[in-house]
Amino acid sequence: MKNYRVSLLFTLVIFLFVGCANNPTVNTEKISSTGLLWKIAKPGTTPSYIFGTMHSEDKRVLEVSEAVNDAFVAANTFVMEMVLDDSNTKKIMQGMYFDDGRTLRSVTNDKIYRQSVEALAQKGMPEKIVRIMKPWAVFTVLSMPEQKTGLFLDAMLYEAALKQGKDVVGLETTQEQLDVFDEMNMKTQVSLLETTLDSADELNKILEETTDIYLSHDLLKIHDLNARYMALLDDDVAEEFNQRLLLDRNINMATRMMPSLEKGNAFIAIGALHLPGRTGVLSIVKNAGYAVTPVD
Repeated sequence: MKNYRVSLLFTLVIFLFVGCANNPTVNTEKISSTGLLWKIAKPGTTPSYIFGTMHSEDKRVLEVSEAVNDAFVAANTFVMEMVLDDSNTKKIMQGMYFDDGRTLRSVTNDKIYRQSVEALAQKGMPEKIVRIMKPWAVFTVLSMPEQKTGLFLDAMLYEAALKQGKDVVGLETTQEQLDVFDEMNMKTQVSLLETTLDSADELNKILEETTDIYLSHDLLKIHDLNARYMALLDDDVAEEFNQRLLLDRNINMATRMMPSLEKGNAFIAIGALHLPGRTGVLSIVKNAGYAVTPVD
């Protein structure tokens, strides 16, 4: 039981951090479309860096560039979306399951329920666990590749920050990340699950391309890949999903990283899709008076 519980936990954390949604306001005139590492500077403060991550175990992703490593090692403060300590990961795990008497079957139908059970059985999850999962937790697991170690890029940076004695700051609470999904109406959750179940082949194609596109450092290509996922959804569902998972969080994260930027010498790691566009974190930070410069 322990193995699939741990795998499920990290799959959820990865999905929440990626922010897999479509940003319709990408504008290359505002911020360059190329670069994962960005220098954030303002007179009177020590420069900080924002690094767009991909929450992957792929060795090519984990082998960060010299520029990223140098910026990370030199930083006094490490900022991430949610601190990955034991307390937070336990809350994430608990939040994936109904605790009010409802079940996956009671909020869906026989077809969706049976498809979910069969699909998650292929990931080693027994029906007794699937039965009490929320719809969003099921489509989260089904939308992500298999996780073997749980040591994705953000987790690796977090562990390194602790070993190096850096101050660690989280931009979001566990409850806020869970609320992104829990506050969706049940119809939207079920619609997302049904689309995920019916679009397995297309999702697999998208997942296969993700790493190569990330390694290209091209933010517009990252955006376009996620747009393909959103195109699988009904328009109203896609709009709500996009607003909750990306746009609202961009504003919150950019606002909450300001104290670290004012303090200076911070290394901020967030999902790469949060970076580009007029509503992206880089533009918000630039509008706050900082010089934003691509490094790598």
